[in-house]
Amino acid sequence: MKFLFIGFDGLRPDMITEELMPNLFRFAQRGVIFESHRCCFPSSTYVNLPSLVTGATPAQHGIIANYYLDRTVDPRERFEGSSVERIEKAQRKYGGKLYDAQSVGEILGLAGRRLAVISTNTPGSVRLAHHQVFDHSHLCLSCHTPATSYPRDEVAQIVARLGAPPQKVFPNLEGITYATSVFLEHICRRELPDLTILWYSEPDDSYHAFGIGAPESLQALRHADSEFARVIEWWRSSDQQESLQILVVSDHGQITQKTKVSMAELLRDVGFKVDDHLEDGADLALIAGYCGGILVRDKDPDLTRAIGQALMAFDCCGMVFSAGRDDVEGIIPGSFSKSLVMADHPRSPDIYYVLRTDNESDGHGYIGNCYFDSGRPVGGSIHGGLHPKEMHSTLIAGGSFFRETATVEACSGMTDILPTVLHGLGMSLPDSTDGRVLYEAMAGSDGVMPDTVSEQFETGAGSYRQLLQRKRVDNTVYLDGGWRSR
Repeated sequence: MKFLFIGFDGLRPDMITEELMPNLFRFAQRGVIFESHRCCFPSSTYVNLPSLVTGATPAQHGIIANYYLDRTVDPRERFEGSSVERIEKAQRKYGGKLYDAQSVGEILGLAGRRLAVISTNTPGSVRLAHHQVFDHSHLCLSCHTPATSYPRDEVAQIVARLGAPPQKVFPNLEGITYATSVFLEHICRRELPDLTILWYSEPDDSYHAFGIGAPESLQALRHADSEFARVIEWWRSSDQQESLQILVVSDHGQITQKTKVSMAELLRDVGFKVDDHLEDGADLALIAGYCGGILVRDKDPDLTRAIGQALMAFDCCGMVFSAGRDDVEGIIPGSFSKSLVMADHPRSPDIYYVLRTDNESDGHGYIGNCYFDSGRPVGGSIHGGLHPKEMHSTLIAGGSFFRETATVEACSGMTDILPTVLHGLGMSLPDSTDGRVLYEAMAGSDGVMPDTVSEQFETGAGSYRQLLQRKRVDNTVYLDGGWRSR
């Protein structure tokens, strides 16, 4: 048995319609639709790709944001998940163990099995899908940057066969076509790896640049869907249809940027010394964003509480998380504990904040808007927070290993995908996995859903209140969403 992940970066499930994505829509109708699938917090690519390949939450694997300051690696320069150079720097500092959980590249490599990664995302994103590429020499191809791809000889073969990859532009239509061709004309011409990850950077690229329902984004959706159709046509006509199992995934959803703010300016205006590091006497190091992180000088508890109180007083601030005072509340009065959203790794910031969101429709009719702090335009999209439209991501499965024309109503999550695949490959799960095996989706299942327990938490201070909703299946926790309630 073999597995293929096809990733549509940032794809909201409500965009999978017969009009916009007819091929994926038909594939879903024939296979298993996971209607309550959730990503991890922060709802970012460079957090959720590690969760996909480790089956672990950020609290376990340690990649706790797209960008963060890890003073163990460098006290001034932030880690950037988009940068191969920054990833390799952190790898060296941690002795080749950037992740605190085993990844699928390691697991398969140690068992003498094979992985292939083909992606049109940033070079760093591709490397995070297989960060141990030097120790386990599976194909890891960044389609737009072959210089950061390995093994060198195999990358050279691909370029010789298909030509140099196209330059990345938005929408990234040519890149998606190139990646599909690598799979069909290189990977499929030999024995398939045990797991192949074919990752499309669309619709995320176009959502960010143009907005969720913009014409350019819809063009990107339709093009990615047509390339998906090439893969499905090959699969259905090949001798691999029985043995190859296909899982379509997205790493998060998206909402629309509505109102621009500067958190650095707001914090300076109320008297804090703000920098992007702590080496020159700043009160706080700010990694700004819609979902941002703050490191506090000397982890001073009084200063931490003062910063948290200031955040809660800003009308643009939605949610605030700090180190746990208990299992629910953080040490900042009115904040939630980072452990409540499985983001309490030692690398995580002293304070996470998420800017305020709403449930209104954007200019194209899609629900979900937010304050934002980025260089992207008003009307472009963003993710990283806890709006339900961000947390609700895509998982669809097809193949002989899975049920036909079925819907899984029980919650599933990013951390469940690897355990399910390892079960299908007849391999044991490492202790570092947080997810569960999705038995209810498998062929031969009686279709009975596991029991799901709903959980709701609320906290606040003064006039500030925030709310978080979760679900639990056995010991696995899923985040439905969170928001400022007043």
